[in-house]
Amino acid sequence: MTEWNKELEKRILKKSKFTLSFRILRTLLMVLVIYALYMMITNVVADKLAVGKENMYYSSLALEWTVPNVRGDFDIKEEAMTVFGTKRLSYNLLKKVGSEDVVIGEAQVTKRLFSGLSNINYSHPGLQQLSEFSFSLPEDPQTNRKLEANTSPHVWESLEMLPGGTVGELAFSTTSFMKSEKLIENLHEYDIHILWMPLFTGEFVNFNPNDWSEGSNLIMVSDVIGLTGGIDHDENYHQSLRINWLDEGSLKESKQLMLKNMKELLNKPNSYYEKFLGLGHLKEKYQYLEGEGFIVYGAVVTGPVKELLKLKDAPFVQGEQLGEVKLWNWEKQNE
Repeated sequence: MTEWNKELEKRILKKSKFTLSFRILRTLLMVLVIYALYMMITNVVADKLAVGKENMYYSSLALEWTVPNVRGDFDIKEEAMTVFGTKRLSYNLLKKVGSEDVVIGEAQVTKRLFSGLSNINYSHPGLQQLSEFSFSLPEDPQTNRKLEANTSPHVWESLEMLPGGTVGELAFSTTSFMKSEKLIENLHEYDIHILWMPLFTGEFVNFNPNDWSEGSNLIMVSDVIGLTGGIDHDENYHQSLRINWLDEGSLKESKQLMLKNMKELLNKPNSYYEKFLGLGHLKEKYQYLEGEGFIVYGAVVTGPVKELLKLKDAPFVQGEQLGEVKLWNWEKQNE
């Protein structure tokens, strides 16, 4: 039996410290390996399920429906998913003026495990808001009383002063509700592109909208959705089809694609499309469009400013508003 002494005590303490340090290091290495494996599996699964592209597709879709003539660029910047399942991505915001897309800002999407805690932020330098266009209901849906439109001052005078070598963006309301086919027919003679049309989806009849303003003879709904050129995706949420504007040839397919996309969203939790994407009363709107058809009461169009000026004499146009103006980038459409 070894006799206890100070030297033996030192050796035992030294060995104990070494053993403890080794165990701590081994535990840390195991934790790091497990964390690395967890993150690798998490991101492989996220890539396999196309989590980033799915959230980009639907967030851009909601943006396109709710903000006139603004859409997301499908070229996205993604970050790796965090240990808590948070996915961050961003993409440019585009506006079409004439035949070209103009970058006006960026969308930053943060998608957490719980959609109610997720958010989308928009940065748009130089702009007070993404779109200043508003659309007035032509009549009260409850009483059929004829209403007026909110018109921006000096729109036609501004167009008259612009040189011929420019293109512009113009929004207007219509003097009556009409089928989308009818409005496109009315605009056929003008050399313009139809980019967005506000939809009547049963507001004040089947449900009360979340946000609207009302005057003595004016009603404007803020959380309106609009019909645009249709878009579709493949199984990995890559954009497989985009229709750039609405016309007689693209209208039917665009309407079908909108209903298809709405139905897909309705299969997700309510918190996803309502809280995360901001699409209130989506089910009621889908049911109305499916049952009653696509009824519109305005449009956002783009084209040569001198062509836009011709809409001054159109009997169905009211509440006109002038948007962006750019140098000429147009190929004549109606020849």
